[in-house]
Amino acid sequence: MDPKNELLAECLVKVHLTVRDLNTKLMRSAKKYNFITPRDVLDFIKHFVELRAEKKSELVELQGHLNRGLDKLKESEDEVVELQG
Repeated sequence: MDPKNELLAECLVKVHLTVRDLNTKLMRSAKKYNFITPRDVLDFIKHFVELRAEKKSELVELQGHLNRGLDKLKESEDEVVELQG
């Protein structure tokens, strides 16, 4: 399995277990229980994947800005070296 997908799967499992544990604590303390349906889990995964894609897109855009800035700095360095020589 791709390490990125494995990490994503581990994260989703951790969230699921955390919700389960919190639900158990809620049931003990407040005598309430929130039922989590398979649909709830699928909706969560859908939103998680959408948010991940959105954040990845933002990072790619920021990386592009940084790379363009580095390119400009390199051009400026080359011009300075040329003017000094």
